[in-house]
Amino acid sequence: MVSVYEAMKPKINFLRLILFVLIAVVLFGGIFAVFYLMFRQKDASLTYEKVAIAAKSEYTVSGGYLTYASDTELVQLNVEDTKRSTVIRLDNGSIDGFGVSSSMMVAYAGSSLQLRNFKPLTLNGTIRGVACGSSHFAALRTNKLNGLDSIVVFNASAEAVGNPIDFAESKVVNFGFETSYGRELLWVICVNTQASLPVTTVRLYDYNNNGAMSYYPSFYEQSIERVYFTEDSVFLVGTEDIIRYNMDSSRERYRVGIYGKEVMDVAAGSGTVRFLLKPRSGGNEHILYTLALAEADAPNTTMLTVYVGENIVNAFLQSNGIRIVTRTRMISYSFSGKNTPSADIILEYPADAALKLNDASFLLVSGSECFITKRES
Repeated sequence: MVSVYEAMKPKINFLRLILFVLIAVVLFGGIFAVFYLMFRQKDASLTYEKVAIAAKSEYTVSGGYLTYASDTELVQLNVEDTKRSTVIRLDNGSIDGFGVSSSMMVAYAGSSLQLRNFKPLTLNGTIRGVACGSSHFAALRTNKLNGLDSIVVFNASAEAVGNPIDFAESKVVNFGFETSYGRELLWVICVNTQASLPVTTVRLYDYNNNGAMSYYPSFYEQSIERVYFTEDSVFLVGTEDIIRYNMDSSRERYRVGIYGKEVMDVAAGSGTVRFLLKPRSGGNEHILYTLALAEADAPNTTMLTVYVGENIVNAFLQSNGIRIVTRTRMISYSFSGKNTPSADIILEYPADAALKLNDASFLLVSGSECFITKRES
C-alpha cells in the first residue's frame, strides 16, 4: 500500500537533470570564454616592414622621423607610415654627414654645407660635423693649414651669426644643441692638448640670449663624453663619473662613479633620471646596469645589474621598462630588474644592429636588410 506522502513525492527525471546540467556547463563555459578573450593578457608580438635603407647608412631619429644619408642625398622616413622623402641632395659628391632637429636639417661634404631649401655654402677648412637647434645650426670646421678648430653658427636663413667660436689650444670632441623646454643651448666639449695632461672643458652658449657663454670647471682626472639635460639639471657624463649641476648654476651638486661603464640611453621623469649602462670593455656583452639618480642635492642612488644570458646587440629605456635586443630575441625587463617572459619575443630575422625609433618601434638591421618593427599588445 502506498502512503499519501509517497504518492505526493515528486518523481525525479534523471535524464532531464543531466541534460540541464550539461546545458548549464556549456553556457557557463561560453560566458567564461567570452570574458577570457576580452580581458586576457595577449602575448607580445612584433610586426615587420622592410624599408629601402642601406644597412651601413648613418641614421638619426628626431621629430618622429628616421633620417639617413644615401649616397648624394639625405632622406627622411616617417616612422609611423614609412613614407619616404628626399630632403637634401648634394650635387658635388657624396654626403659626409648631417645634422637634424625637429625644425632644421643640414648636410655637408668636404667644405660644402647645405641647409634644406637653401643653396650650398662653402666654408674655409674641412667640415667635421654639424648640429641643429630650433632656429640655429652650427658647423665644426678644422683649418687645413694650422689644424685649429672653430665652430660657425648660422641662423634659419643660413646666415652666419656673430664671429666664429675659435679653439686655439683645444680640440672639439663633441657638440650639439639642447632645445627642450624652450631653450636653445649649444654645448661644446673640448680637450686642451697643450697641457702636460689632457684637460676637458664644457661650454654652453645660450642662443636665446645672443650666444652668451657659460662654462663648467675643467676636468683633469677624466674625459667628459656627453651632456644630458632635463628641465632642472645638466648631467655631464664622463669616463669616471656622472656629475649633476643645476641648470642655473655651474656649481657641482653631486657626482656618482661609473668607472668601467658607458651610457647607452637616458630617460627622465618624476624627479628621477635613469641611465642605462653597459661595460666599457668589449667583454661582458650579456650584462647591463640601470642607474637611477634623483634631481636633488643628493643622488639617492639606485644601481641594478641585469644579467641577460646572451650577447646584447642594443638596449633601450622605454616608458615601462627596458627593451633588450639580442641576436635572436627582444627581451623585456622592468625598472626593478624583473624579467617578464610573456613580453619576450623571438625575432623573425637575426639582429645585427638595432636603433630605437620611439616607445614601440625600432629599426632592425639584419644582414643587408632593414626593417621597421612595431611592438603589438
